[in-house]
Amino acid sequence: GGMGKTTLANKLFFDQLVVSHFDVRAQCCVSQVYTRKDLLLTILRGVEKDAVISDNLPENELADKLRKLLLVQRYLILVDDVWEKIAWDDLKPCFCDANNRSRIIVTTRLGDVAYHAQLVSDPHFLRLFTPEESWMLLKNKVFNTRSCPLVLEDVGQKIAQKCKGLPLANR
Repeated sequence: GGMGKTTLANKLFFDQLVVSHFDVRAQCCVSQVYTRKDLLLTILRGVEKDAVISDNLPENELADKLRKLLLVQRYLILVDDVWEKIAWDDLKPCFCDANNRSRIIVTTRLGDVAYHAQLVSDPHFLRLFTPEESWMLLKNKVFNTRSCPLVLEDVGQKIAQKCKGLPLANR
């Protein structure tokens, strides 16, 4: 973790231009421990904000309901922190391609999961920051628009190096 996958995905998900492009948006966090039913309920509740969706519905009914809802709307779904291919396989049948420019964002730290979840475009892999980029990020976080005092430059650069190029470690 710490590469900024979730941060970047959320920036896209909540961007006003993106928001205005889609009829519905929903997000779920898969993580290492999940149930398909919980993921389906989370996405359904995001898609149908005002609806009361019973926890007692069987999984197959939830999946069918989600599939039918998404078929007639332009949607953006964020599936965050996927650890296993099976997690994607559990959700994929719900996301029909109705040629309406709907999109799905999947975040994962595992390359094989990213390639497995690939639908249309190739996975985008984030890279580590260079020491210079890490220092710039840290400097901007700490000093904002002010310049860093010379006496702190050396120790600041050492701290930035200890972050090992992980953007979120600089926060």
